[in-house]
Amino acid sequence: MERRKILIATRTYPSISTKYQETVCTAGVLLDEDDQPVQWIRIYPIRFRQLDFDKRYPRWSIISAKIERNDKDYREESFRIDDSSIEVIRKIDTSKNWEERKALVLPL
Repeated sequence: MERRKILIATRTYPSISTKYQETVCTAGVLLDEDDQPVQWIRIYPIRFRQLDFDKRYPRWSIISAKIERNDKDYREESFRIDDSSIEVIRKIDTSKNWEERKALVLPL
């Protein structure tokens, strides 16, 4: 697994899984080292409610985590995450008419 930065755009409502218990699917933007957008990604599974409180990322936050391509999913954008490696770096606010959010998402 490789540690990468991800801008969290949204996550699904928790659903029950027989294999993973309660999980969520998260959509985000993979960022390069300069916080420039690389591609949209899908992260699954995440046992969100079982995460420590400091690892529970809000929407529109940048996190750092160990991720890898999900080889059990044919979709190019699908990744798996190491839940224990999640670090919330910062939350992006709505100042200046959402300027920073638009700059990170609109180039894609």
